Amino acid sequence: MKMLRVWAPLVLCLGMAGETVACAAQSSQVQQQATAATTASDADLEHATWAVDLEKRHAELIERNGPGTNATLRAKLLKMRDEDQATPERGLTKVDPKEVEAYRAALNLHATDTRLTAELKEIVARNGWPTIALVGIDASNAAMLILTHTRDHAWQRSMLPQLETLASKGKIDGSALATVVDKELVSEGKPQRYGTQFKVMDGKMAMIAVEDPEGLDARRASVFLMPMAVYEQLLMQMYHMEVSDRVASDR
Repeated sequence: MKMLRVWAPLVLCLGMAGETVACAAQSSQVQQQATAATTASDADLEHATWAVDLEKRHAELIERNGPGTNATLRAKLLKMRDEDQATPERGLTKVDPKEVEAYRAALNLHATDTRLTAELKEIVARNGWPTIALVGIDASNAAMLILTHTRDHAWQRSMLPQLETLASKGKIDGSALATVVDKELVSEGKPQRYGTQFKVMDGKMAMIAVEDPEGLDARRASVFLMPMAVYEQLLMQMYHMEVSDRVASDR
C-alpha cells in the first residue's frame, strides 16, 4: 500500500495586512494537510497492525484445516481467480448504472462472470463448497471471489446459510464471506452488515447504509475486517477520491 506522508513546515506570517491574511490562509491549508497526513499515518499504522493480525488468523486457519488435500482443484480455482482479476479494477458500485453496464459490456465482464459462475457451480456440485481443508485458504478465498462477482443472485443467496455455518466453524475465511453478505443484502434493498459497499455520490465515495452503525466496527472485527476508518483511508488512496460523511441509499 502506498504510504501517504505530508511534511508541514512552520509558516511565519510577516508583512502588510493583506499579506498576513494570505499567509494565514496558507497556514490553514498547511494545517489541514498536516491533519490529513496524521490521519493517514495513523491509518497506515492501524492497517499494518490489522494485516499482522489477519495473517495470524490465516495461519491459525491453515494450522487447523491443513494446506488442502486436492491440489488439482486448488490449481483450477487459482486459475479462475486469475481470470476474474485479469480485467481492470471493478471499482465502486453504481457510479452510474448506464456507464457501469457499458463498461462491463465493453470488457465482456458479464460473459466472464457467467462462465466462472458455471464452473464454480460444477465444482460445488461435485465437491461441496471449497473449504480450506479441501483446497487451502487461497483457493477457498478464490471461490468466494467468484461467488462475490456472480450475476446469479438467487444461487448466491441460497449459498449464504451454508457458508455462514462454515465460517462460524472456521472451515472458510469469514472475512472473505463478508463482502458476499453485504452485496446480497444490498441487492435485496436491505442495509449492509459490514460496510464493504460504497458508491459515488456528488463526486465522493459514500458508504451504502448499514444496519446498526454503532456496532459496525465490532462486527467488522468479528470477521477480521479492518476498522472502518482504516478502510476509508485505503479506499481514498486506491481511488483518489474523498469519502463522504453522507450515507448513500442502496438504490
